[in-house]
Amino acid sequence: MKKTEFVWLNDALVPLDQAVVSVNDRGFLYGDGFFETLRAEEGHTRFLKEHLSRLRASAQAFRIPFPENFSWEERLGRVLAANGLNRGLARVKILVSRGPAAGLGLPGEARPTLVIWAQPYTPPGLEEYARGWPLATFPERRTTFLGRHKSLNYLFYLAARQYALDQGAKEALILEADGLVSEGAATSLVYAMDGGFFTPQAPSALPGVTIGVLRRGLPRRGLALKYLPTTPSQLSQAEGLWLTNSLMGVMPVSSLDGRSLPISPTTGMLQECLDLEAQT
Repeated sequence: MKKTEFVWLNDALVPLDQAVVSVNDRGFLYGDGFFETLRAEEGHTRFLKEHLSRLRASAQAFRIPFPENFSWEERLGRVLAANGLNRGLARVKILVSRGPAAGLGLPGEARPTLVIWAQPYTPPGLEEYARGWPLATFPERRTTFLGRHKSLNYLFYLAARQYALDQGAKEALILEADGLVSEGAATSLVYAMDGGFFTPQAPSALPGVTIGVLRRGLPRRGLALKYLPTTPSQLSQAEGLWLTNSLMGVMPVSSLDGRSLPISPTTGMLQECLDLEAQT
């Protein structure tokens, strides 16, 4: 017998098959909302404060009322426990949409829809981290202020990921309109060059949670992660290139558009830095 899944919908924990969102919800109609994806380990969500800060900032920027005086840790714990995920690894999503609201523009008189959802998570295998992922450059360049927010308008990134899969790659490289590197379809980028660590400086890139954590943690080791405008050529000549996000951590890149890249031995150090920061 299949086990019942539960989600948190607005004010209550409900079975997944009973969770209903109005067809008039602007998240459905226009992608008018935002989300965060978190990694949970043994019932504890990593970097919750950082994810909520980014989600709150996006909601406020677009005039979506953000839940205040809300016991996030308690609610997340209830969702994980209800789904038997307070042990092992889980993927948690928090979604906030404007909800049903009349009018165009960004109507503030709305009752937002809140969803918290969790499922088991299996990270890439150790052999994948050792081998690295191939990366392919998506030919459609992007320039939009929406890129700085984790919006429900996600079709561009899904198309970019599909393009990469069609090329035999695992992730897509997104470029800004001027041809400079922005980010991955679902990842941020870190690269090593001339003995230092860098991440692309790009006006329409999402401020990555893992980037912020690494920028906080690396100085404890006498290192730094700096923002730098970056060309694809610089990436192809890097001493090491990594994809990062909150779920899989730090994944080395093995090739860019078919050109092999070196697998740097510092992958373990970067992942350890993330893990240590998760404990603070």
